[in-house]
Amino acid sequence: MATLTSEERAAAVSELESSRQRLLEALAGVTEEQWSQRAAAGRWSIAECAEHVTAAELPLAKFIATAAVAQPSEEERREIRGKDEFVRRHLRDRTQRGEAPERIRPKGRFATREETIRTFEERRAANLAYVRETSEPLRDLFAPHPFAGVIDGYQWVLFLAAHTDRHAAQIEEIRFAFSSG
Repeated sequence: MATLTSEERAAAVSELESSRQRLLEALAGVTEEQWSQRAAAGRWSIAECAEHVTAAELPLAKFIATAAVAQPSEEERREIRGKDEFVRRHLRDRTQRGEAPERIRPKGRFATREETIRTFEERRAANLAYVRETSEPLRDLFAPHPFAGVIDGYQWVLFLAAHTDRHAAQIEEIRFAFSSG
């Protein structure tokens, strides 16, 4: 069973912490008007981006225990193991657009900006604690991802960081559009 190496664990914690910080910095100082305003028709508002990130911040302990049921062959496992950088890069790439799965699309789940941020912070803190402490063999647990195909548990952790960075960049773009418009 492949538990995380100390390097993998440190990298995962670092990426989760830095993407958390980037999101919080992107949200800092957003006015009430900016929070709910769309920079363009058909695009998400900052509130919708933040809600989506928060909805996607799945509880890793529960997810790994219930969703990691794929059983790839040994050859597929070697292929999957090589996806770390793909998950890191591709999911941060804002030139590649995709449609969010229905379950994590913005639906007005949170009444206020503060509730959205607090919920994200609580979920991220729980995920950071899980990554720091887990002895689960994350490299041997697999689940399908809507854009990356089947990935292992460690790559799901990398996904959370990359996904947060992706939408922090989107929020930064929206804020720039407001300031230059």
